Amino acid sequence: MSTKTKVTKINELMNRMKTEGQTSVFDLASLESQIKRFERVIELTHVISHSVDYKKIQREAALKISELMECEATLIYQYDHATNEIFYKNGTVEIRLPANDSNFAGACAFHKTNILVKEAYKDARMKKEPSLHMKLQMKNLLLSPMMISGELAGVIVAVNKKEDAFHKDDVYFLQAVASQMTIAIDNVRLFEAQERQFLQVCESLADAIGIKDKYTGGHTKRVAVFSEMIAAEMDLTFQELHDLKLAAVLHDIGKIGIQDSILKKAAPLTQDEFEVMKDHPRLGFEILKHLESLKNVTDGMRYHHERPDGKGYPFGLKGSEIPTIAMIISVADTFDAMISTRPYRKGLPPMVAYEEILKNSGTQFDSLVVDAFSRAFKKTRMYKAEEDKISSDIYKKVG
Repeated sequence: MSTKTKVTKINELMNRMKTEGQTSVFDLASLESQIKRFERVIELTHVISHSVDYKKIQREAALKISELMECEATLIYQYDHATNEIFYKNGTVEIRLPANDSNFAGACAFHKTNILVKEAYKDARMKKEPSLHMKLQMKNLLLSPMMISGELAGVIVAVNKKEDAFHKDDVYFLQAVASQMTIAIDNVRLFEAQERQFLQVCESLADAIGIKDKYTGGHTKRVAVFSEMIAAEMDLTFQELHDLKLAAVLHDIGKIGIQDSILKKAAPLTQDEFEVMKDHPRLGFEILKHLESLKNVTDGMRYHHERPDGKGYPFGLKGSEIPTIAMIISVADTFDAMISTRPYRKGLPPMVAYEEILKNSGTQFDSLVVDAFSRAFKKTRMYKAEEDKISSDIYKKVG
């Protein structure tokens, strides 16, 4: 019998008991409350079983668990086997705690059992809690370990029951939630392991160009890094981030089909040679087009030299015709090309290349991507505020 069917049967039983007067008002209210909580467990299962994006799972599960447990906050820790620590990460916030009795969550991880803390502020372990926990003003806690095949996967911490304190029913429901969360986390780990393996295969494929042309090999790795820096400043989905990472690694794979006399030329290309080089995005697509699961990746790869004003190549696409992934790679690719030294020219200083990217916003590059690039660049050591001010003053005088 499915979980949904069980809930339906319980509802039917409760309604019959109402009609026949076989239960008191108190029992009935308690039963209704338990059914609602059971339904929330089902909702949580649905949420976490349809995603391999841990950030999304963590965010939505924390909200659902807080509703289910009727508490002020929920923290979901993962276990790091290598360091014997549990860790919580949310955006730029990361907390790592030893899996031992020195702290509440660590004790739950160490003993691999539920822990109920009624007066947290009186507990000696409170002195070892991180600042985030202090900000939550922890009064009472319920902690449950996430276990799979006898191995620890993490710890769920429910903080501050809104009414009264946590009780034995709460322990039962948090245990049920912990079981579901363990399965979800294990699925995420398996997915991430497969993705790492696939990315390594793609990097090996890209390295084939590096063997042929040393510049292209190093360039590919740097473009992947710059692309991810830009993406971190944009509201991309989990799938888009995944596709971008692969597309950036593979964006120049088509150069494997360009003859050495052009690819390795230690001098500027002639117009005819440049026309041949311009075909590398299409050649890259031809190599990978049979992989249907990589459609968004191959589109990001073959359109990375297109421009919003339609003056790009090899297809002359305009504006919204160009995928976001391709527009991100375009900025990363051009920036790295400008700052890289070639046999026939010295690379530009990063600040000069940065200004060039900004000057071509909306024409050569998508303006939203350029804005994201600017925010990302200003967080690096390459950015020099004084040089930016001097450059801006010069532009004002000239313009």
